[in-house]
Amino acid sequence: MASGAIHDSKERCDAPKCMAETRVAVQDEILSWITDGHHDANPKRILWVTGPAGTGKTAILGTIAERCKADGRLAATFFFSSFSGSVARRSKTHLVSTLAYQLLEQERLDEVGQARAHICQAIRRSPAILQKRLQTQLDELIILPFRHGAPAGATPMSQHRTVAIIIDGLDECDCVEDDFRTNNSGRRRTKEDEQIEILSAILHAVNDPSFPFIVIIASRPELAIREFFNTSIARSATRELFLDHKYDPSADIRLFYDSKFSSIRRRFNLPPNWPSIEDVLQLVANASGQFIYAATVMRFVEGPPPGTQNVAPAVPGLRTPHQRLVRILELRAQVRTPEVHPLKALDILYDTVVRTCSEPSLSMKWLGAIQRYGKIGGFANSHSMPARLVRLWLEQSPGEEVCALGPLSSLIYIPSDPNCDELYSFHHKSFVDFFEDESRCADLYVSGIQTSDFISHMYFRNMDN
Repeated sequence: MASGAIHDSKERCDAPKCMAETRVAVQDEILSWITDGHHDANPKRILWVTGPAGTGKTAILGTIAERCKADGRLAATFFFSSFSGSVARRSKTHLVSTLAYQLLEQERLDEVGQARAHICQAIRRSPAILQKRLQTQLDELIILPFRHGAPAGATPMSQHRTVAIIIDGLDECDCVEDDFRTNNSGRRRTKEDEQIEILSAILHAVNDPSFPFIVIIASRPELAIREFFNTSIARSATRELFLDHKYDPSADIRLFYDSKFSSIRRRFNLPPNWPSIEDVLQLVANASGQFIYAATVMRFVEGPPPGTQNVAPAVPGLRTPHQRLVRILELRAQVRTPEVHPLKALDILYDTVVRTCSEPSLSMKWLGAIQRYGKIGGFANSHSMPARLVRLWLEQSPGEEVCALGPLSSLIYIPSDPNCDELYSFHHKSFVDFFEDESRCADLYVSGIQTSDFISHMYFRNMDN
C-alpha cells in the first residue's frame, strides 16, 4: 500500500489545509452533498471537484477528509502527488490496495467484519490480484467482499451514514510502470490512459448497488479527464463542482494575508499599520483567486524559519520582511538575479503544466498571440478577439487549437462551442507574468518579436490557403 497517500500520513504532515474561516462556502457545499446529496430521485455518487491550477483543491480535500473523519463519514483517501519521492503516490499501482486497507480499519461499518475475511480469501485465491487491471482489483478487493459482508437483508447505503472515499490530484497520476509501456495495440501507454482507467473503474464501482460508498475526485480540468466526465454515462453519475469566483476566493485570500502578516508583525515587532491596505489589496489582485500565489508570496516574505538564517544567509537588500514584500510588489519592474526566486514554486507549477503539451514552443506562441490580440486590428482591450477568430487566424490545420491549448485548460479558459463569440481568458494574471518574463520561463520563453513573426506568418499562410 502507499501509506504516504493517506490524508493523515506522516508524509503529508505539512500538506496544506484550509485556514479557519476560509473556503467556508465550498466546504459547506461538499459536506452538504455528502450528507444530503443522495436523497434525490437520481442521486449522483461521484463529486468531481475541479478548477484552475493553484486554486487550493488539495487543501480543501485535506480539510474535508479531516472533517469527515471527525464525523465518522470518511471511508478512505488517496492523495496523488507528482512531486512525491514515492512512485506509489505517482501511479495507480497501489490505489485499490491502499483504499482496501483503510476500509478494513472502519470498525463503524457493519460490513467490515465479514469483508475482512473475504478480502483475505481473495488474496489467497489469487496472490497476483494486484497485477490485474483496476476494475478487477476493485471487484475482488472491495465490491464483492462488501457485498458478501453485508448483514442479511441489508441495503448497503442505508445501514450507516453515508461515507466517502476521497481521491485527490488525479491529474498527477502518471504512467511510471515498465509493465504498462504499451497497450494491446502496441501504442505507448500515457498518463491519460492511466487516469481514464482509474475513472472507468470508479464509475463501474459506483454503478454497482453493492458498493456502499460515494466518491469525491479532485483534479485540474485537463482534457482527457474533462472529456471522460462529459460522456453521458459519467454525467449521469457525477456532479461537478468548479472552483471559480462564485466561491469568492479573493475574500479568503485576504483573510489568509491578514493572518500571515499579523504573525510576521508579532515575530519581527513591526508596526500595526504594516503593510499598508493598498499593498495587501494589490497582493489580493495579483493572486487572481490563486491560493498557490498567495502561499508562495507569504513564504518569501516570511523568509527562512527562525534558527536557519545562518544556514541560508539573507541576500543583500532582502534581509527583512519589508524588503522582501517590496521585491514582490516591484517584481515585474526588476530583472531578477539567479540567487533570488520569490515565485519559484509558482514557476515550477507553470513550467510543469506547459511541458505537458506535445509542442510546448507552439503552445507558448499561441499564448503570446492570444495575449497580444487585444492590441491588433483596433481591438482596444486584452483578449477581446473572439476565440473562433483566433482559431481562423492561427490554426494551420483544423484541431490545432486542442493540441496547442488543450493541456493548458487549468490555466486558460477555452470556449467549448467553436462557433460562439466567447473569448479566451487567462485564469491567473500571474501566468501571463510568467510566460512574458524570460527570467522565469527560461527556455520556454517566446519573445515579442517571435510572437509577432508567428502571427504574421500564420495570417499570410492562411490567407494564401
